[in-house]
Amino acid sequence: MTKQQTIETLQKQLPGFYSVEQVIKMINDIEDSESTGTLTDEQINDLADQIASGIVDDSMDLVYSYDLTMNYREVELDSLELNESDIAGLAKDAIRNFLYK
Repeated sequence: MTKQQTIETLQKQLPGFYSVEQVIKMINDIEDSESTGTLTDEQINDLADQIASGIVDDSMDLVYSYDLTMNYREVELDSLELNESDIAGLAKDAIRNFLYK
């Protein structure tokens, strides 16, 4: 039973028709999907897409340092360090936007 169904059921009855125990049981049986804490596969995919999009959009700003070497006419990338706090900030923003939209 959802909250709306419970409210409608209670409104249909005469005042005082239910016992205290019945009202408590009805309230305990209310489904509250927001408090379950579980995400569907679609929601997880949407959140992951938002985080990935943020990383792609700010990709050059996330590079902390890098090392290059020349090998004849080729430039090789030897190492790449990313700014972890910026990536974490992007993830936090995406999660906040997802949960509180």
